[in-house]
Order: sequence, then structure tokens, then C-alpha cells
Amino acid sequence: MNGNELNRPCVLFAILDWGMGHATRSAPLISYALDQNWEVHVASRGTALAFLRTQFSGSNVTFHVKPGPEIRYARRGNLLKIALQIPSFLSSIQSEAHWTASLVSRYNITQIVSDNCYGVAHSTVPSALISHQLQLPVPQGIRWLAKAFVIRQAKRFDMIWVPDTPDFSLSGSLAAANPLDHQVAIGVLSRLPMNGETGNWNRVGMVSGPEPHRSLMESELRKWILADSAPGLLIAGRPGGNIEQEDNLTVWPNPSQEELASALRGATTIVCRSGYSSLLDLAALGRSAILVPTPGQPEQLQLAAHWKERWGMTCVSQTELKRGVLPADNGRIPAHLPNELAYAVLEAFVTD
Repeated sequence: MNGNELNRPCVLFAILDWGMGHATRSAPLISYALDQNWEVHVASRGTALAFLRTQFSGSNVTFHVKPGPEIRYARRGNLLKIALQIPSFLSSIQSEAHWTASLVSRYNITQIVSDNCYGVAHSTVPSALISHQLQLPVPQGIRWLAKAFVIRQAKRFDMIWVPDTPDFSLSGSLAAANPLDHQVAIGVLSRLPMNGETGNWNRVGMVSGPEPHRSLMESELRKWILADSAPGLLIAGRPGGNIEQEDNLTVWPNPSQEELASALRGATTIVCRSGYSSLLDLAALGRSAILVPTPGQPEQLQLAAHWKERWGMTCVSQTELKRGVLPADNGRIPAHLPNELAYAVLEAFVTD
């Protein structure tokens, strides 16, 4: 059965699987689509797909394994390792396009929402790309090439949705340096509820990112929390894992959105990556954090520097985190109402 047979929209959400960030920020849009009784298809891979399956278990969602490269990261020389994988990434865009055409034909997809999957678009189906990286963070000498690449890929889509305020206060030059004619600012995206309980944790560490850096960060945050006598929480980012307890340390492998929001509201000190989805959650709650960019990821380095300048956030390297002594968190950011503008944009996109 498909969307046309039911006389209702049939929306495909395609989610980039480089970590869980794209999955977490797209989750509220998927929830909204389900609430509207639209037919919903969700496509991703790996940890991102595992997370989405747990979040929407029991919902009327059809899941698909999307083609795409398995990006590998290194402990050192990460930028070079990523650069060597660019040819397979470019090839995957064409694979995504062929796969999308087949899916559209099979299920009569009526709209496509793609979170940073450049190949998931269709010439006869309204398609929107969610992205805050309109200017890829590359060395100065090849920025013109990166800009041209993004403009070319963006032409596949009818709309570009930037999860940010109109003045790019959250993403900074990642979006501001290459504004597109068909872009729309959709505000903050966050799966976290704005109201609810407040936890009672002193130190809260949020682990995220691809391996091996996810495990390296988890190891160091365990030490950081155990060095303090007060109750501390480690959010491990491991869907399917088990809750652990060691002295004052509690480990939640994959908390619910209510649990995560409660922990962040009540934390004295938060440590997390400067991945954009984590920053969006902080913006939604109006919470500051000590930011630890993933080594070799220029985007996170650039975002950390922007948030340090704009909101006074404390930034440390993974090496500094390993030393175990973290500076005070002096950041201040006002709460940003999440999702409401994005819901309105999605509603208009699907029903108009």
C-alpha cells in the first residue's frame, strides 16, 4: 500500500549516517509526519538507523537501508584519511540517486526530505535538503571548489532547509558564507522536550561521533566523572547497550529524550562534542557546555570557535580532555524555541 492509494502524503526521510547527529535532529520532523497520519519511510544506515528504529519502535514507519560509503576515521591523521575516501563518497551520490528512483517508483513517494544525503532527490518529486553546511569547512585555497560543489548538489532540491536562525547565529560561516537562493531558515531542531523533570547530576558527559573517537571520548569522560565524588552521568551513545553503575558514575547507553532533557537541565557541568545536533539541543534548552571537537573534523573545530566567540563557550581538545583537568564553563546562550517553525515549513512543503 502506498501514499497515493491512501490519498495521503507518502514522505521519505533520508538521513546521513555519519554518527547519530543527523538522525537526532531529523527525529522531530519524523514524529510530526507520523502525527499528521502521513505514510512515512525512513532510510539510513548503521548506528543512525539503529537509533531511529529504537526511537520509532511500534510506529507505522517503513525502514530502509540506504546505500552510502562507510566513512572510516583514524586516531591520527583523520583529515587525510577522510580525504582519501572522497572518491567513494562522490560515487555514492549517484548510487543514492538510482536507489531513490527505484524507491519512488515502488512506493509512490510524494515528498522527499533529505538530511545531508545529496543523492536522495528526484526530478518529479518535491525534494528538500536539510543542511547547515552551505560552505564546506575546507582550506582557503579550495573553498571556491567546495562552494561550487554545494551549489551544484543543491540544484537537485526544490528547497534547502537550514536548521538555524535567519542570521546564522548558531552555524556561523558554515551557512553564512554561501547563502542559496532557495534556502529557508527553519530554526532550531531538537528532539528534546522543553518541559519536564530536572535531574540531579553534577557532571554530565555526552559521548558522540564515529569510532574510534567515540570510544576514546567515553573512556576519558568515565575518568573525569569518577574523579568527582558527586553523582555523575555518562550518556554513551550506544543504542542497545545496558545501563551501568560504578561508584558515583551512572552510564546510560541510549536514554529517552525525556531522560536526556532532564539530565541536561539539571547538570552543573556538561561536556559534549561540538557536533551541530548537540549544539542545537543546547540551544533549545538554553544550556552551555564544555565543547570537545572531534579530532580531524574541521566542521566541529569551526563550530566550537564560533560558539566560543558568540556565546562564550569553553572549548578543549581531546588531548586536553585526556589530561583530566577541565576549565570552568563560562558560556551563556539564551533558549531558542525549537521545531515550531520547522513543522510549519514541513507542513507547507507536503500539503501545499
